Amino acid sequence: MDSPWRSPQSSDHSSARRSGPVRRAMVLANLNAGLWAVGNGLVSTMLVIFLAMELGAAGLAVSWILAAPRFVGLLRLGTPALIARFGDRKKFCLVGFLLSGLVLWAMPFLAAPGGWVATSGSLGALIVCWSVYHLLEYMATIALWSWLGDSMPSRVRGRLVGRREQWLVLGRVVGIGASVTLSVGWSYVAPDAPAWEPLAWSATVGAPVMMLAMLPLFFLPQLARRPSASPRTPWRSTLSALRDPAYGRLVVYSCWLALANGITGAAQNMYPRYVLGMSYHHLVGLRSIMFTGQSLLAPEVGRWVDRWGARRTMIASQMVVATGPIFFWLATPSQRWWVAGAYFVWIAYAGLNVGLDSLKLQLAPGDNNAPHLAVYHAVSDLANGGTLLAAGLFLEYLRDDDTAALQLYAMLFLVGFLARLLATFFVWRIREP
Repeated sequence: MDSPWRSPQSSDHSSARRSGPVRRAMVLANLNAGLWAVGNGLVSTMLVIFLAMELGAAGLAVSWILAAPRFVGLLRLGTPALIARFGDRKKFCLVGFLLSGLVLWAMPFLAAPGGWVATSGSLGALIVCWSVYHLLEYMATIALWSWLGDSMPSRVRGRLVGRREQWLVLGRVVGIGASVTLSVGWSYVAPDAPAWEPLAWSATVGAPVMMLAMLPLFFLPQLARRPSASPRTPWRSTLSALRDPAYGRLVVYSCWLALANGITGAAQNMYPRYVLGMSYHHLVGLRSIMFTGQSLLAPEVGRWVDRWGARRTMIASQMVVATGPIFFWLATPSQRWWVAGAYFVWIAYAGLNVGLDSLKLQLAPGDNNAPHLAVYHAVSDLANGGTLLAAGLFLEYLRDDDTAALQLYAMLFLVGFLARLLATFFVWRIREP
């Protein structure tokens, strides 16, 4: 296998000269990904869901925690205009990540019962902080991917994205392990403490780690002279991205996948806890196994993307990922181990993650990519948020031990499987460069 840093022709001296800066840039970018992911593992969505349940959240409230960041994420359509007004993509990225980390750090203090807000407002404060944190992070991430797109040579982009994905999932495994260790240790040190306390402290520790991830970005080359460093005609370009047929096929697939995931989003978070009786530690262990598998697969997937194309890789991955809800459907309180099968097949999400990150850069104009990136994320997240709320409404007024509730869970899992399987058709329609 040829090195992704060098051209196969030894006489290509210009390529060799470029390999050094590219290598340094990607090492820094991957270090950023690893540190951020450790913090993200400490403050995972699952942790926030369990924290919310300890504060009294039910079906609709759980759906709101999942969906609210998706709705506020629509505001990221204004990110290209903000970057253009800010005048510096690097500074915009760093400021966005700093503010998002500060909001995340403050979230446990605001949401803790009897803390800075009244106990009755704890859940609302949690949802507001969680949404604002995501919005700031979303905006910073668009600037970061626009920046990384300029740093990654297109001929080896799949391999570079695959390596970054490996750092991301390994970091999450470390962060999740630290969160579980903190939770278990807390139960020994303070056995009478409320169950929400170690979860809140995990978030408090995770936020500074995520802010520490900004340090490698300080040393990443700014690439301020690239045309994409400052979006041109940002609002007009955003509208053009919505009308771009090639990019539209990618967005349609992303929206359909978001809808399919939204159908079972709340159910997959509630069913293991309320029906199967699984603890936070059990589910975190399964997620750690899943992330470990993804980390092992991601670099190889990157090579497949460069060799055979993102679309072929994603079709195979999508067909495997689609079977996940079937394992939830098979699981019962006496045979809850079936849930592990879902996390095993979801290792194949590595193919979708690497393929999508490669395609969203390949299909966007190289000289003005931020508007297309904003459209891609905002539209698909809006579809996901709406579906999450609709599914949460179905679950809201049913007791967990009712036969009707169990039938509803089963229906959602089967529909989720079929919707994910149909997503393969939308991958096939994508026209890869």
